[in-house]
Amino acid sequence: MPARLSTFAAKPSAGFSCQFRCASDIFYGAQEVAIKNMQHGTFLLSLLLLLSLFPKSAVAQTTKVHVSAPSRSLTWFPAHLTREKGFYRTEGLEVDFILMKPQLALQALISGDVGYTTALGSTLRAAIRGLPLRVVMTIADKPLFALMARPGINSVEELKGKLLGISSFGASSDTLGRAVLRRYKLDPNRDVKIIALGGGTNRVAAMKTRAIDAALIEAPYNVMLERDGFHKILFVGDLIPSPLAGFGTTLEKIRKQPDEIQRLVRATLKGIQYAKNNKQESVKAIIKWADMDEPLAEGSYDMAVSGWSSSGAANPQGIQVAMEEIKIEQKLEMVPDSSRAFDWSFVQK
Repeated sequence: MPARLSTFAAKPSAGFSCQFRCASDIFYGAQEVAIKNMQHGTFLLSLLLLLSLFPKSAVAQTTKVHVSAPSRSLTWFPAHLTREKGFYRTEGLEVDFILMKPQLALQALISGDVGYTTALGSTLRAAIRGLPLRVVMTIADKPLFALMARPGINSVEELKGKLLGISSFGASSDTLGRAVLRRYKLDPNRDVKIIALGGGTNRVAAMKTRAIDAALIEAPYNVMLERDGFHKILFVGDLIPSPLAGFGTTLEKIRKQPDEIQRLVRATLKGIQYAKNNKQESVKAIIKWADMDEPLAEGSYDMAVSGWSSSGAANPQGIQVAMEEIKIEQKLEMVPDSSRAFDWSFVQK
């Protein structure tokens, strides 16, 4: 038997599907025909016919995909669950999530060090400024942040002259925090001192030591603070329903690798539906992923699940709110056209 042909004749492993086994059985019969036909000068045609009998999953190579995320947050937890359930592998993707600050994530995205970012707030703003980026999918179509305050502060107005903790300047906690303050007639540059403290655990620690008076913080950290006696002033998603997490990528990837994006979107939509429809298993995954106890994981799930998008596209009201906030932040004369920041073609297929 020729060496090249013997490579294909290896027995399939038990992990392959019945479809593979059936194709393999056909292969062994076709192999004999191929060898006989080789004597008549038709080996190449027989080999091509033989290879066409294999399912694509048996011969396709896995594509490695790197996705940046600002923190381990429930805003994009369904994407993590998508990976754990094997939905990305089914689409031929090997997805890795890399934690990095939003500003660094944008640099990594533009340079090609990562293919996607989950940080939609910074992606939107960069796209409106003219960078070649687009949001191709939303996972959380409203912010899952809560404005938490120490005892004695019961309203946004009472934050005047106080210290507000966020993750980093330019991140969603920063832009949304400033938007909340403006909604209540407070100037974020004069009336409240905003301090960048890093991840959720840092803000929790700062609240407990009274280093800050309030924090804009996401699940599960808001639940932790409530358990320790801190007060929730408001849930940001009820006030500003703008898209928060999903996948942003470059225009170059959209042009050159649309199939990869489509597979990523398709698998993630499946993962979102799974997370929404399987609370018990999702809570168990959150416990393991975020290293928290069951009551905390369940409370975090209950807060997050209503914000996970079923369609992968942000609602029109949320998009309009986001564009209006960007107009104010960037001091634009007009509300920017959302098509400069979003490409919904992949979630609409």
